[in-house]
Amino acid sequence: MQPLLFFGFLARKMILALLVAAAFPLAAQAAPDGSLTIAVGADATTFHPHVNSLPVGNAVDMLVFEQLFRMGEDNSVVAQLADSWGWSEDGMTFSVQFETGHVFSNGNPLDAQAIAASFNQLLDPNSGSIYAGLYASLGRAEAQGEDTVVFHLNEKNGHILMLLANSAAGIIDVKANAEMGAGYGRKPIGSGPYIVDEFIGGERFSLVPNPLYKGDVPATLEKITFMSVPEDGARMALIETGEVDIVDRVPADSIEAINDSGLAKVILPDSMFSISMELINSGALADPRVREALNISIDREGMIQGILGGLATPSVGMVGPGTEDELRATFASKPFDPTRARELLAEAGYGPGKPLPLVVTCPNGRYIKDSQVCQALAAQWQAIGIDAKPQVMDLSNWSANSRLPLAERKDDMTMVGRATAGIDFTLYRLFKTGVSTNISGFSDPGVDRLLAEGRASSDADAQKRIYGEIQKIIWDANPYVFLWYQKQALGVADRVKNFVIRPDETMVFDNVSVSDS
Repeated sequence: MQPLLFFGFLARKMILALLVAAAFPLAAQAAPDGSLTIAVGADATTFHPHVNSLPVGNAVDMLVFEQLFRMGEDNSVVAQLADSWGWSEDGMTFSVQFETGHVFSNGNPLDAQAIAASFNQLLDPNSGSIYAGLYASLGRAEAQGEDTVVFHLNEKNGHILMLLANSAAGIIDVKANAEMGAGYGRKPIGSGPYIVDEFIGGERFSLVPNPLYKGDVPATLEKITFMSVPEDGARMALIETGEVDIVDRVPADSIEAINDSGLAKVILPDSMFSISMELINSGALADPRVREALNISIDREGMIQGILGGLATPSVGMVGPGTEDELRATFASKPFDPTRARELLAEAGYGPGKPLPLVVTCPNGRYIKDSQVCQALAAQWQAIGIDAKPQVMDLSNWSANSRLPLAERKDDMTMVGRATAGIDFTLYRLFKTGVSTNISGFSDPGVDRLLAEGRASSDADAQKRIYGEIQKIIWDANPYVFLWYQKQALGVADRVKNFVIRPDETMVFDNVSVSDS
């Protein structure tokens, strides 16, 4: 094997220690105290990191699983179990030495064999992993001794740390997963500070401290309960009366009431969520004229003010703010031009005598006013002669629908919000031909070639050029109806201390406490 390149190891360890201290200040080693209740609009369907794709699931996975690396509060990569790491001289092997002594909540050891097995299951498309294609560049994981895992790469990838820091890379107990089957997604076995105590689908789930946790960020609370409350009014009533401690997706018309309740305040942290209607790029939607017509017939600003109460800004690129801004490209926003949209539809063969039928799928409770937006989008497309039928689904069915093979989908588009920290992670998972997380079926040989070039390059100027070109191609091709960047709005009770939410809408509970004083 090629020698590893651990350049500047001691300096890097010192820097790492500072990063970890800044990102995850150590909680006082006191016994967990108090309970926290959160009402969320989007119910979690699974906590299995190889299948989960929702921020509420990410929040739980951060508490239940440990990782070699993880995302900090500002979406920067910090080490968790990893002690040292590096590439071989040819760039085709990546090795990580990690801290030993950790165990899963069932007592099984979290050793090199367990970590390698976890990654190899993530990389196996036959395991049900929805991220297998996205992580394919990692190749194969191999255990070396008790404290080292080696990735034999399929291709050079200068973005490996971002892959390893994403919650999909949470280290699972493969043996327990095999024994538990589907139950593992509801009560997974991890090595993090909490374990899932209760899971009642569509209603609630709760976490309690893991008595076998060995890490540096122990549980601070006796219990964390998440309630599924998709209806905005019901969710807001719970925070206004003090029945819950945190609510997400506060609509603009509820902010004043929460702030005046004397029990809670609304916080408006930065968000990187890019909300779009992800089109199935086949049939009528394979025609670029139709996709452009859909994009320019939407009054984004009017919808933002009239429906969202100003809690969004119009899209100027597929990638949202905070997604490696040094590599992010922005463009002129899509115009609102229904006259030109009708002309494009006519050129594509659609008009009063032949309306274009489209089924428009949206969730209920996942994004700000999502069901109302669905109705408004359908109405605006109907106004230009499209036979648009809105289809609002509960979270479970909406999530399952977007995972169906394209040939089995009965709709033509679905509303999805994307917020991932890495530019390569974001673009590869959504626009690489054939990747399972590319639910639009978008395929462009030029984009595929550029994605490979971007992964293999470590030159900052080259990456900026390459990823800028990819984003321009996507923006011009209109594989989605680009809508807006959603702002975050959460109601947080005054008794809650040290609560943090990342720009990707993942709640962080590392140092949360509750106090009524």
